[in-house]
Amino acid sequence: MPRRTPPNQRWPFRPAMTLVEMAIVLCVVSAAVYLLVGWTSQLQQRAKRDLAMRLLSDLDKALWRYFRATGSYPVSYGPDSAITAMVCFLDHDKTRPIMEALPDSLWRGPGRRIPVDPWGTQLQYLDAKSGSPLVKANDGRPVFVSAGPDRDFGDVNPMGKGDNLRSDDPGPDGFRLHDVLRESMGEEGATGGEKGN
Repeated sequence: MPRRTPPNQRWPFRPAMTLVEMAIVLCVVSAAVYLLVGWTSQLQQRAKRDLAMRLLSDLDKALWRYFRATGSYPVSYGPDSAITAMVCFLDHDKTRPIMEALPDSLWRGPGRRIPVDPWGTQLQYLDAKSGSPLVKANDGRPVFVSAGPDRDFGDVNPMGKGDNLRSDDPGPDGFRLHDVLRESMGEEGATGGEKGN
């Protein structure tokens, strides 16, 4: 007569995973990987956008300082106008520290003369000579433009302008930088007037 084992000890070990269990585990793991890849991709795009906004804000600050020191903005010369503006900024004592503080990843070419956005596209510099409606709407004040994630300035396809970033764009905090600079200019003018009296 065969020996009987108690019901709770019939199988001293558990058999290998069944096909259904394997499929469930595979689905859960693949869903987790899909979510993780999507999440990290969103974080990378957000970080690039934040870096682009900081770059454009710094360039806008350099424009203000250059204008305050010289009384004019850098002049643009064709499609490489951003390079011309960078040369002006790098050659001026008031704006050089701002340019030197920019990360190396935002420069291309010899001598750090070609500014690029975080997506690798060369920036555009639009001044009054360009006839751009952006400059006209900004009272003739020049702007730097990044093509954004799609790397399309929208020259041929107007839909490409949707993700472009500009140095005059107020961003989520409004025109905070512009207001601070204008207030500091007003304070300097007020103190300068008091010294003259």
